[in-house]
Amino acid sequence: MSDVGEVLTGVAMVSLGSGAAVQGSDAYGGAMMTVAGLLGLLSAQEAERAAAWRAADIADMSALLPDAGVATAADLTLTALDAEWAALSEALIAHHAAVEAAGDAAQDRAILCFYRESAARREFIWPQ
Repeated sequence: MSDVGEVLTGVAMVSLGSGAAVQGSDAYGGAMMTVAGLLGLLSAQEAERAAAWRAADIADMSALLPDAGVATAADLTLTALDAEWAALSEALIAHHAAVEAAGDAAQDRAILCFYRESAARREFIWPQ
């Protein structure tokens, strides 16, 4: 786990514990601490895999769109990856519409498979 992920997880655990501790005397405050803790845990998950899911999606979309004409990000910042992801996503949506109109069932299945895999990569695990 990265330092950011560890800090977010630690703060989240303290918030969750504090939220539970104050529930009896301050229901609203306890609820807000609990929500802050849950948001911290979800943020830690995103911090840990933010670049990885974007890079995987970019590679998969590029494979589905060999002629996309989208420049590869010059750096690996989330801003650059998000810009590349957005451009490829827009191109893939347009390509998918054309594939459906042409009745290309194999390419349609490949794109739908990508959509499922992409969503799975970004899924948050809700704390128990």
